[in-house]
Amino acid sequence: MRFSFWAKALSISLLFSTAFGCQSQTVANSSNAVNSNISANNTSANQSTAETKIPEPQTIKFESADKLEIVGTFYESPKASSPAVLLLHQWQSNRKSYDAFAKQLQSKGFGVLAIDGRGFGESVKTTDGARVSPSRTDETVTAMKTDVGQAFDFLAKQKNVDAARIGIIGASYGSSLAMIYGAENPKVKAVVLLSPGLNYFGNMPTIPAVKSYGMRSLLLVAADDDKESADSVRKLKESNANQNCEVKIYERGGHGTGIFAAKLGLEDLLEQFLTKSL
Repeated sequence: MRFSFWAKALSISLLFSTAFGCQSQTVANSSNAVNSNISANNTSANQSTAETKIPEPQTIKFESADKLEIVGTFYESPKASSPAVLLLHQWQSNRKSYDAFAKQLQSKGFGVLAIDGRGFGESVKTTDGARVSPSRTDETVTAMKTDVGQAFDFLAKQKNVDAARIGIIGASYGSSLAMIYGAENPKVKAVVLLSPGLNYFGNMPTIPAVKSYGMRSLLLVAADDDKESADSVRKLKESNANQNCEVKIYERGGHGTGIFAAKLGLEDLLEQFLTKSL
């Protein structure tokens, strides 16, 4: 009887021990699986963060046809084969007027190049050190057009840029340069004009350029408190049959890149237009 009692007790003890051991192993396996999943998720998140890291803006320089040193800022897209945009500022301004907008575009996967027009910002001297001042002569305007062409070609060769998807945004006299160059170069896929004029300086006519531009994507932007530009937008729209020509006229906002400061959503408007056009 004693033997039977102790045998039963031993059997029950072994049963509990086995069950507890299995449970411990199951918990351990579950814990290891959870830790493994967490580790995998962290690795995936780290890889994603690394893949979408935004490169720092780079100051770039290139030599114009007449030996002027053109200075700009290139915002490299974090993605390969990305659309790209060339930014041209207005008179008495410089490339920094586009800083915030350029960074927004870069964060959305665009490559961006903003340059200082000749005579402004840092584009004020030739390669031998001679100073260059702003000018509106026919000769200077011709040189400006060449500068835009060189900037466009420079941008097309940069890292992560799809050369077949490049647009240009210009403000004020920069919009005239963008329109005229865009009309002459079929590689320009989209153009945005901020506060355009019909003939800045008397030697930058835009109506003929808009007509020659054809059916490519075009966006005309102005504000009614900048009456001359708003009227120019309406006339440019009327002058062409381009079904891909869009117009946005704000009630207020001022002139050129000054419209950004009015906080009217211009940045988002331009981003949406470029996203669908490039």
